[in-house]
Order: sequence, then C-alpha cells, then structure tokens
Amino acid sequence: MVTQALYNKWRAQTFDDILGQEHITRTLKNQLKAGRVGHAYLFTGLRGTGKTSTARILAKAVNCVGGTDDPPCNRCPICRSITEGRSLDLIEIDAASNRGIDEIRALRDGVNFSPHESRYKVYVIDEVHMLTNEAFNALLKTLEEPPPHVIFILCTTEPHRLPDTILSRCQRFDFHRGSVSAVLGKLRLICEREGIAISPDALEMIARRGGGSFRDAESLLDQLAAYGSTEITTELVQGVLGSVPSVLVLQWVKSLVTGDVRAGLRLINEAIDNGAEPRQFLSEILDHLRALLLIRVGSYDNLYYLSEDALASLQELAATHPCPPALLTRAIRLFNEASQGLRAAPRPQLPLELAFIETLLHEGALPEPDLAPSRSTFAQAPVPTRVVAEPSGACPARTTEEVLPEAAADEKREPTAQTRQPVGGDVTLAEPAEVVAEKAPQMLVTRESVAGAPAVAEQAESSPAEQRELTLDWVQSRWNLILTKVKARNLQVRALLNSTYPIAVHQNRITLACEASFHRDMLSDERRLRLVEDVAAEVLELPCAVHFILDPERCRAAQSQPGTEEERSDDLFDRSSSSRDEDGVQPAADSSTVPSGHRPEEAPQNLRDQLLNHPAVKRLQQRGGKIVQVTIIGHHGG
Repeated sequence: MVTQALYNKWRAQTFDDILGQEHITRTLKNQLKAGRVGHAYLFTGLRGTGKTSTARILAKAVNCVGGTDDPPCNRCPICRSITEGRSLDLIEIDAASNRGIDEIRALRDGVNFSPHESRYKVYVIDEVHMLTNEAFNALLKTLEEPPPHVIFILCTTEPHRLPDTILSRCQRFDFHRGSVSAVLGKLRLICEREGIAISPDALEMIARRGGGSFRDAESLLDQLAAYGSTEITTELVQGVLGSVPSVLVLQWVKSLVTGDVRAGLRLINEAIDNGAEPRQFLSEILDHLRALLLIRVGSYDNLYYLSEDALASLQELAATHPCPPALLTRAIRLFNEASQGLRAAPRPQLPLELAFIETLLHEGALPEPDLAPSRSTFAQAPVPTRVVAEPSGACPARTTEEVLPEAAADEKREPTAQTRQPVGGDVTLAEPAEVVAEKAPQMLVTRESVAGAPAVAEQAESSPAEQRELTLDWVQSRWNLILTKVKARNLQVRALLNSTYPIAVHQNRITLACEASFHRDMLSDERRLRLVEDVAAEVLELPCAVHFILDPERCRAAQSQPGTEEERSDDLFDRSSSSRDEDGVQPAADSSTVPSGHRPEEAPQNLRDQLLNHPAVKRLQQRGGKIVQVTIIGHHGG
C-alpha cells in the first residue's frame, strides 16, 4: 500500500495556500501581474515555513498557460506536470549532496539549453548554503547574467553562510515563523478532511510543539494519527512527546521563586521518574522561566509557545511572589548551560538539580548552612562544665596550657573508659571525646600528677565564636590544614596556593601574598576565591574574607620562616604530653629551651626511629607538621 505523508499530501498549491507569508505572496503576485519577474530569488527562513512550496508555485505561475488573472491555475498541462513532478523545465537540486564545483559546472552548461515545453526553465537549489566556495565562485557569473529563459530560486535556512557576492545578486525574501493560530488553522483543516478525532487542547499542544514550523506540526500530527487511538488526547500527546504536564512545571517554577529546595528537587525527580524526556523537560523549564522574566520586566507580547492558562498562572505567580529579574536571568543561563551536560550525565536529572541549587545559592536565596551545617554551628553551642575521670597514670605531670581543638581531640581519642561527675554529684557516662573537641574550640587542660588520683580536665568558660577575633598567628598556624582541605576539593587551587602565604589580617580579612600576578589573577576568580574562603572559614571556625596581592618578596620571606609562635608552642605541648616509653627515652625538646653551653647532640638511630614513630609525632604530621631535626637532651652516646 502506497502511503503519503500529510505534509506532502497537503502541500500548498497556490499562493493563497501559503499561510503566514502574505508579505511574500503579495509581492510575487504583483510581479507576475506587472511582468517584472526577477532572474534570481533567495528564500530564507525556518524549516517548514513554505520556501520550497513557494518556489514550485512560482515556477508554475511563470509558466501557466491557463486563462486566469491569478496564476497558477493548476488545470493547464504545464501546471499539472509541475505538480505531478513530470516537468523537465523545473530542476530541483539538493545542494547538500551536490555541493561540488563539478555539479555547478554541469548546471552552468545546462542553462544554455532552451526550455522543453515551458516559457522559463526554473532552477530551485535547496540548502544552497552547503555549496563549497569554489562552487559559489563558479555560479557567480551565471547567477548574475543568466539566459533570459532561466530563473534561479535559492532556498536556505542559514543565509549568513552565503557569500555577499551571492546575496547581492538575488532578491531576498525572509519567511516568518508560523504563528500558533496559523498552524492551528491548518492542522484543524487537515483533521477535518482526514477524519482525525482530536481534542482541542491536544491540537493546540501540537501546534505549539511545532515551534512555528508547519511541517514539524504536520509530521507530529501524522505520527499521532497512526497511533491507533480513537481520539488523540492531551495525555497521548504528552506521552508521545515525553513532555511534562504544565501544572508540574508551574509548581517547579513556584519552588524556584520561593526558594523551596526540597519541593524543587522532588518535582525534577518526579518528572524524570515518570518518563519525561530530559531535553523536552528542560525546554519547557526554559520556556516558563523566559515567560516569567518577560512578565517581570513588562514585555510579554510574544509568548506564543505558552497556553493562555499557563500565561495567566505565571502572571499570578509574579504578582504574589515577586522575584528579582537577576535570579531569573541566572536561572535561564544555568539551565541553558545544563543542556550541554545532559549527554554525558550519568543521571539525567543531575544537570537540572545542579542548575537549580546553584541558582539559589548564588543569588543568596538559599544560605549554605541550610544545606550543609558547618562545624562553627556546633562550636557556638554552650558546653557545661564537667569533671572527666581518666585512669591513673594516663599522663605525667603537665602545666596549664591552651590546646587547639585538634590536639584536644587527639588527646581524648584514647579508647579508655571515662566517667563524668557534675558538680551536683550525679555520676553519668562522659560524652565521647570527639564531641567534646568539636563543641569546645578552646580548652584549658590541667593535669596533676598525684599518686593514686585520677587526672582532671576542666573546661574554662570561653566566649562565643562570633566574639573571637581572627589573628595572623592563628591563620598561619592553620595554613597547612587549609591547604590539605583545599587539595581534597580542587587540586588546581591547591597548586596555586603553594605560591601564596598569609601576611596580614585585618578584622576578618586575610591578605595572602602571591609570588606572581598569574597566581593572583587565577585565585581571584569568583569560584576559586569562594572555595578558598569556604575552606578557611571551616578550618579557622570564623567567617572570613580572602584578598590576594602581588608581593613576591614578603611571600618568600614568610614561607622561609620555620613556624609561628603558636606552632612552636603547640609542638612543645604535644611533645611534653607524651610520657616516657618503656626504655626510658625522653622525647626531644625544642632546641630553644637548651641552656647556653649545653647544645644537644644528634640522637642515635634507634632513639631517632622511636621518636619518629611516636603517636604525638604522627598526629603532628597528620595536621601538616614537618620534622626538621631530631635531637635529645642529655644524651652522651650511652
């Protein structure tokens, strides 16, 4: 059984059948009446808007021999032969497959022959932008001065790819995108003539889905008509297209405007899980966001791709939940970029989720602590004063010193049974040491060496995190930990930070000196700067801003220092906190504490290995410390 596509069966046969292009058909009919037909035409515009059909109608009109004042008549032999595709005087060339210079040379030789039975020989070159430069050059002279019996009609969807020398030799006609009403009228006519049962909403959805292309809408109608259903419904169209109901898209837009992250992510996953085609869903999101943006700025006259109900819902949303145009602009940009990541995404909803969250994060509509609470949240919680009992002999005598949170956590991380006795006298199990270390950013630890008595650790009252001030020593002492955490997130940023060092702190603003302008410019990028600031705030437990300057001398001088005073005091405390081992080996002290005239000697290899493998030394290395020298006090080679 021979079948024929609907767009071929219902192709326009007269100028009046060309819908939505009155500015072109009227001009051509006036030229025919005046006898001023041009020798070269250029038809441009969106696919499926009637370029090739108009070229064939013009070929019939200039050769029509019927007795009519409004050609073509479609009854004379020439009109019928052109309609049926039997005419030798209508030559249609597909430039996509005949784009070389040899084909154009054959065309140039053929134009010299007279028409077979018509008045004019009409050459229709479709997709003319596909010709090569050599082919265009070979066509130039013939196109400019063809024989009097030849008419050229060039059709293309990309006129910008044509040389100016070709454009200047043609009369250009731009075909407009078909309006929804025009496409809808033709689809309704086809359904009536073909006996296709379809609901009005489904017919309107097909017309809008065509995007202004008559051929695309007719092909979609042909596909749905072959589905076998008694009536084409809206649900059937959505199922075939893989589109999402407009109600769901409107709910998602509302979640974006109101900053409801949970609802937005749920709707994205619901649409994908229900079989929505990701690209179609993304296209509908962009259509609704664009419409809402145009409504917010007061220019929404050309929203033909949305139904009246959807447009009314967006207008109501803009009135009840006004959102800044900057949020919508960034959302459109991010979701437009997300279309490029759909091909390689392991989960089709992943690019949509990232674009949704990044839109809210960047515009400040969604604060980051709401998504991922940081340690500073727990640091501000008050910790009650407690007495922690440890087994006797856990630590030797030690003086009162201030310990960093990590050091306190490391000291408490021993798997020993601990109890807590509040002031009131009730005895309860102690909280884990890790919780205590996270809740208390500063601890005052006192250890008393009393025979048979347990060691006591008491927390001092500390000021809230927001009342503490950021100091340069604190930043420099934590710099290696900042670099370690940055490395876990972005190796490139970690490599760039190797050439920087903190040199000044003013209030909560950290100044980092860079060795070269390249490092300063790369780290000043918005995303890299935000990463450094986030990690610094997490490690320093204070909100801070980072500023990069070019100062290679101060950067190298700061990096060459052995360490800040806080680093050295921290190192002293960790080494003095470890007890003597079974062999009686005393851990090495800082060389600065040795009296004058008693310089330490290098430790023997066995003692050096024991010190390097000591748990306190290992903890220092995990926190970014480096071992410069190992010496022991009082060793004389024995």
